[in-house]
Amino acid sequence: MNRIQSYFKSLDTTLLTIVFLLMIISLGAIYTAQPMLPTRLQHINFALEQGIRYVIGFFAMFAIMTIEYEQLRKIHWYLYAFGLLLLVGLIPLRDTSLVPNINGAYGWYNVPGFSFQPAEFMKLFLLISMSTIVYEHNKRYGSSQLDTWLLVKLVLVAIPPLGLIVTQPDLGTGLVLMTMLGAIIIVSGIGWKWLLGLFSAAALTIGTFMYLFFAHFEVLQAFVPGHALNRFKAWIYPYEYSDDLAFQLIKSLQAIGSGQMFGAGYGQGLVYLPESQTDFIFAVIAEHYGFIGAALVIIVFFLFLYRMIHIALESSSAFGSYIVTGVIAMFTFQVFQNIGMTIGVLPITGLTLPFVSYGGTGIIMNMIAIGLVMNVASKSKTYMFDDD
Repeated sequence: MNRIQSYFKSLDTTLLTIVFLLMIISLGAIYTAQPMLPTRLQHINFALEQGIRYVIGFFAMFAIMTIEYEQLRKIHWYLYAFGLLLLVGLIPLRDTSLVPNINGAYGWYNVPGFSFQPAEFMKLFLLISMSTIVYEHNKRYGSSQLDTWLLVKLVLVAIPPLGLIVTQPDLGTGLVLMTMLGAIIIVSGIGWKWLLGLFSAAALTIGTFMYLFFAHFEVLQAFVPGHALNRFKAWIYPYEYSDDLAFQLIKSLQAIGSGQMFGAGYGQGLVYLPESQTDFIFAVIAEHYGFIGAALVIIVFFLFLYRMIHIALESSSAFGSYIVTGVIAMFTFQVFQNIGMTIGVLPITGLTLPFVSYGGTGIIMNMIAIGLVMNVASKSKTYMFDDD
C-alpha cells in the first residue's frame, strides 16, 4: 500500500491534468470533424478509436513511470538498433501488403489488425541514445571539452535514422529529428563558438535554398526531391495551385477564416476539408469554435510546454534533463509546424498536432514520451525550504 501511495504521490498532477485536457480537446475536435468527413470514412467512429488509443497510451505512460529511467542508458544501443531494424525493414517490403503506399509514403507496417509507424519509435530511441552520448561524454571529459568529438558522435548517431526516414519520404519527421538533435546540442554544454557556427550554417542553408528557389529553381530540382519542392511551391504560391498542390491549404484558410471570433458552432461548418481529423484538426477547431476556441488550444499547449521546461530545469539528473529537453523540442516543433501550416505561415509537412490529431502509433508514443518526462519529474531535486 505504501508503495502504491508513494507512486501516486510522485505523479506530476499538473502535467497529467494538461495531458487530460488535450485528450478532451482531441475527442471533441474529432467528434466535431466526423460529419464533415467523406462518405467512405463515415462508418468509422474516429472519436471512439482515438479514445481507445488514449486508454492504451495512459497504460503505457504509467508503465514507463515504473521503470528507473537511468537504466535506459544501459540498453540504449539495443533500442537504437531495434528502431533502425524496423526502418530498414520497410525498404524491401515496399508495395507489399505489409508496407503499402499511404499518401505517397512507405512509412507504415500494415500488420493484420493494426498498423504502426516505426519512425515514431525511432524518435524516442534516438533521443535516449543522444542523451546518453552527451551524459557519458560530459561525465568523462567535462562540458566544453572535446566539443568536436561530441558533435561528431551526435551527428553520426542521427544520420542513419534521419536518412531512412527522409527517403520514405517523410520530411516532417526528419525535421523533428533535426530539431531534437539541435536541442540536445544546445544543452550539451558545447562552446558558444560552435553554437554560433551551427546557427550560421543553418541560416546560410535556408538563405541559399530561398535564393535558388526564386532565382535558379532548376538547380534545386537536381538535388531536392520533387514532393518537397511541390509542397514549398504550394506554400509560396497557394492560389496558383489551389486545385491540386495547395487544395488543403486553401480550404484550411477558408475554414479558419469562416470561424471568426466565436465559430460557426458544432455541425455548422461549411468548408470541406479532406480527412480533417488528422493533419488539419486545428482548422476544424477554429472553424467551429472560432478564435476563442483556437486560442484556448494554444494556451493549453503553452502551459504544457512551460510545465515540461520546469521539469527539465528541476531535474536532479543531467541525463533526465537531456531527455526532457528532447521531448520539449519534439512537441514544440510539431505544435508550431502543424498550426503554422494550417494558417499558411509554414509549408505543409504532414505533421499532426500532438495529442489532438487522430492517430495510432503517434498517440501511444507521445504518451510514452510523457511517461518519461513524468518519470524524470518524480525524481526531481528538492530544495532546502520545500515542504516535507
